Amino acid sequence: MSDVERSPYRQPVTPSGLESIEKGTLTWLDQDMYNNLNTGILEQYLEEKNLNDSFEISHWSSKKVFIGIFIGAIFSGVTAYIGLKIGLAVSAAWYIALGMALQWSPSEVNIATSATTGATNASIGFIFTFPAIFLLAYSEDYKIGDGHLISSVDTWNLAFIGIIASMFAGFLGVMYFIIFRRVWLVEDPLPMPGFEVTLKLLDISTDVSTGSAEEARKSINTVGIWTIITMGIMFVIDYPIRWSKKLAGIPSSLADWLAMSFSGEKWGLASIYTERWIHQPSKLTDSTGESLGYAPNGGITNYESGNPLSYTFLGVDVSPTLFAIGWFMKFRAAFLVSLGSILAWFWLIPLAVIQDVPVYDPSIGEYVNITYYAETDKPTVQWEAFESIIRTIAIGAILGGGILGLLKMTPTFIGIFGDISGAFSGEKGEEFVEGKGWYEWPLSHIPIFMILSFFAISMIFILGGFPILPSIIFSTVLLFTTFLLGAIAVRVMGETGIEPISGTSFIVLLMLLMIFLNFDLGLTKEESVLMALIGTTVFGSAISMSGTVVGDYKNSLYIGNRPYHISKGNIMGIIPGAILGAGVAIFLSKLLADGTIKLLAPQANAFAYFTTIVAEGQGNWSALLVGMLLGAFVEWATGMGTSFGLGMYLPTPTTFPMLIGGAYRSWWENRRLKPIVESVKKTEGISAGEKKGAQMLLFTFMIAAGALTGEAFYGVEAAILAVLDETSLGINSWWPYARITGFIIINMILGAIVYILFRRAGILGNQKAKSEDKSNKSQSSILDAELAD
Repeated sequence: MSDVERSPYRQPVTPSGLESIEKGTLTWLDQDMYNNLNTGILEQYLEEKNLNDSFEISHWSSKKVFIGIFIGAIFSGVTAYIGLKIGLAVSAAWYIALGMALQWSPSEVNIATSATTGATNASIGFIFTFPAIFLLAYSEDYKIGDGHLISSVDTWNLAFIGIIASMFAGFLGVMYFIIFRRVWLVEDPLPMPGFEVTLKLLDISTDVSTGSAEEARKSINTVGIWTIITMGIMFVIDYPIRWSKKLAGIPSSLADWLAMSFSGEKWGLASIYTERWIHQPSKLTDSTGESLGYAPNGGITNYESGNPLSYTFLGVDVSPTLFAIGWFMKFRAAFLVSLGSILAWFWLIPLAVIQDVPVYDPSIGEYVNITYYAETDKPTVQWEAFESIIRTIAIGAILGGGILGLLKMTPTFIGIFGDISGAFSGEKGEEFVEGKGWYEWPLSHIPIFMILSFFAISMIFILGGFPILPSIIFSTVLLFTTFLLGAIAVRVMGETGIEPISGTSFIVLLMLLMIFLNFDLGLTKEESVLMALIGTTVFGSAISMSGTVVGDYKNSLYIGNRPYHISKGNIMGIIPGAILGAGVAIFLSKLLADGTIKLLAPQANAFAYFTTIVAEGQGNWSALLVGMLLGAFVEWATGMGTSFGLGMYLPTPTTFPMLIGGAYRSWWENRRLKPIVESVKKTEGISAGEKKGAQMLLFTFMIAAGALTGEAFYGVEAAILAVLDETSLGINSWWPYARITGFIIINMILGAIVYILFRRAGILGNQKAKSEDKSNKSQSSILDAELAD
């Protein structure tokens, strides 16, 4: 095992773990492994172990993979709705529970889940970027003078180009990160906050498949209880109990109703809580002073000269997922992400508002002072500052921090480019083991996929009606940006648990717009905008696949799977996922643009606004440069400049829950975990103390697994019901009663199915019989021992 440089997120190896590694006794999913995650030494040890032993464990099952693809393809449509509603893509990792109940091995579950996540993430670009095309063509919010930047949309043609090109780009995204797997998962392992949940679920599936029912029962009970608790919390804060209020656009959940009940005309509990957000105090009135009974604009205070609350915004999203991610990030990483938000919302935005800086308004074609929006139907001036100025700085910070981070890794990249050179020459590396087969997908396929993708994507755009030269230019840009910007995006994901797909996509969009608008390539202004947005959609799908395959690689390393099977699973999931997910996203985009449905669609609106500004020649280059310098400085000082940039890109309700989760974990480890571990070490020895620490930490992982799973389950169900709300069902007087009855019945059926499956697997139920069987086995063992004596 080689030495590696110090990393800002590296964990120290434990004495017991080091001893086990030296003796060769450390194995997959044991307590020494959990105690030494992300130490670098452990990962290099497991990589060498997997090269020798994974061929006996990692087995491909086409039937199980196809089950994973089917579930992932369906889930991709649901993900499209959730992504447009709140701007986040929900993971399908909870599918892993099905494999556990069917007594699949951890290897089989991990491989099948790689196909699921591949299918789910193949259409991410259509969720974040593609809707901007419809907004620019049909939405009243993006008029330029008396018209629109895009005159009309040929939906079928654009869908054909985007879906087929995204498939090839997805393949390319998977191929590229075969190279980075060793760098960021073995030699300098990225922590990837949140992966521990999936790893623990895989651990439970080990207990199930090997018959260790008691351990599996304890783990499943903990995960199940917290899944139910989380779904209960989500129901209280999110489910529209008061249907008539929901139709009127008024907060309608049980939590909102309680908050409004304990409020007066202007102030009360609803002043600090609205629709899942605990926020800064806000008057319960609209811009005219009329009492509403709830805080408008999610608690974002309307602009008032001299009111400091109207210069900024502080809030906390009551999201178990975000708190859990913060727990896995720990305090330092969570703080650096939140520091970006703090700088943006407590200094840069107030500064912009106080100075009343001018911003470009495309609807009137001129610059206006930012407080102008207080006099229009957009009274939340600080939010205008965030979207028009701060996000540009944040994009620059992500880019600047990422570039410096990659430059700091130059010695590592020299080795990577050596591997690439070998791949082009047909050389076989460690990915092939003589007499056993492929451990990793062959590097020689990377140049083949690059060439294939280049010609295929170019031809797709040409067949779609775009000129030859711009099509070739885009394919060239895609080949390089998927590699370089994808590396930045995956690094951020590895540090924070969130991949900045939209943040890096803005960079690609800017590049394409600058090229297509400023050079004579045979494109009209409208064609330039269309091609840039479609191209950015394709890029988003490519780096999304890069992120998901690296996440699956991470878990496979710790359970002994071959990366070859993970790559294969992701690749197989791309085609059905891209078709179904993109289809749903396009359908919802049309409804969103013409006002049929009301969805937040934060990324789509941001892309539409950014495109309008650049197309009108009003890009804020100074803000982008400031952001690059800021991100580079934070990267130099802390090693996490890209994470800082991501924090600037997100509003405080998203980052503050992570900060709270990370701070609470640090407090818990120092005040609860450490004293108990030290006490056990003194009385029972170092090994016993480390074992106790691992057990306590794993218990928190199972709680977090329940939180993530519960919110994902609820999110899926809420998305399906919300789509049904927009049909003719939603206008019927009986629908609210049928809706909640169906919600309850569906969850009861799902609960019964899960219980039956785990009962058949011998994990749940029939406790008395199991206890008697265990007692009989114990007595039989004693008798056998006595006979042997």
